[in-house]
Amino acid sequence: MAELGAAELAQLVKDLDESKKLIFQSQFGSEKKDRGTATILAIFMYDRIWMGDIGLGIVKIITAGLCGIWWLIDIFTAGSRADDYNRTKAREIVAALSATYTSSLPSGGAPELP
Repeated sequence: MAELGAAELAQLVKDLDESKKLIFQSQFGSEKKDRGTATILAIFMYDRIWMGDIGLGIVKIITAGLCGIWWLIDIFTAGSRADDYNRTKAREIVAALSATYTSSLPSGGAPELP
């Protein structure tokens, strides 16, 4: 898939209020993975571990990238796996922020004023 762009991020956060959008930007900015870094780490067989696939990363290192085949494939697919990771992480953050917002409202649906 293509890199997660500004238009797709705007579509994800369109239903959030401004304070939630700021929280989203902060969290997503600290958790997103860079395509270039993923590719460089794939060369050194550390990309899977960096993106959270600890088990597969250890197997990849122990088997020397399945004699180089898995290693070579991962070099070319690391960028798209980073995009998938970012897309999933963005959706998780939006879902958490949406759930937090709706569960904090009283049963009437409108926020209480002090």
